[in-house]
Amino acid sequence: MKGLGLLKRIKKRLKTACEVLKGHDEYRDILALAALDAADGAELRDLEAHLASCAECRAELRELRGASSALAFAAAPAAPSPELRTRLLASLKSTPQEPARAASTGSDAGRASNRASSPAASVVSLEDARRATRRAYVSRRAFNFTAVAASLLVVSLAAVSLVLWRRNAALNSAVASLSNALERARGDLGQTRNELASARRERELFASPEMRTAQLAGTKMAESARARLVYDERTGEAMFTAAKLPPAPAGKAYQLWYIADGKPMPGSVFTTDAEGRAEMRASIPREGLRAQVFAVTLEPAGGLPAPSGEVYLKGAS
Repeated sequence: MKGLGLLKRIKKRLKTACEVLKGHDEYRDILALAALDAADGAELRDLEAHLASCAECRAELRELRGASSALAFAAAPAAPSPELRTRLLASLKSTPQEPARAASTGSDAGRASNRASSPAASVVSLEDARRATRRAYVSRRAFNFTAVAASLLVVSLAAVSLVLWRRNAALNSAVASLSNALERARGDLGQTRNELASARRERELFASPEMRTAQLAGTKMAESARARLVYDERTGEAMFTAAKLPPAPAGKAYQLWYIADGKPMPGSVFTTDAEGRAEMRASIPREGLRAQVFAVTLEPAGGLPAPSGEVYLKGAS
């Protein structure tokens, strides 16, 4: 193989250089081979003897071995595809092969002649190799750092988005709860206003000097029933309360009547609760203010213009 032949030629030239040079620097080029476990024979023995007394070369050898170890992790392994193997074999078949170079068995002069005939460009600078290794290592570290930073950024953005989404959902729920509470408060406020208005009218009614009161007693239809009608003889505003009336059958209701000169005038329709109590506000027409008698009968739920049912309550003005 061309690669192995090139390595052997480099080893031969380095060995010859070690024999020619005398001094400390002659072992520096052999350190690269030793770091790659490519030194052997006499040059390895000479290097080991030199390392025993040279701390600087030992330190450089450790550094070179560390760099060579890092090269194994500089790139991710990848299996070649079947198409690449096919193209490589076809290329090797079509490339003319050089004849094997005869092994050098001559003297030192012959080895020097072979060294002189080899191209100088085939010798790789140790310093360049070290720089290339460091650049590859730094580039991979920078790529790994960038990938980790990008992953952290994505995770952080996802976490922030989740927190914001949960806060938004909580705020929407709180707004909905506040809206419901506001609607309930508005309803309660409206009811309170109505109750206050009713209480004010009742106070005005009972405080009026024209206030009149009529007591209604139960008839044979409901002997224990009682009722009271309080009204303002000037305005016709009235308040009617009843107790112990039997519940009205389905489709039926009680109706209040104002009887003046024997002629009944229809009043409001009302029902009772389960205990027979009833309370309503009414407005007596002007003709009804002249009534001498008030009565309550059981009529159809919508009421009638003239009484048709039994009388349950009756009283004089």
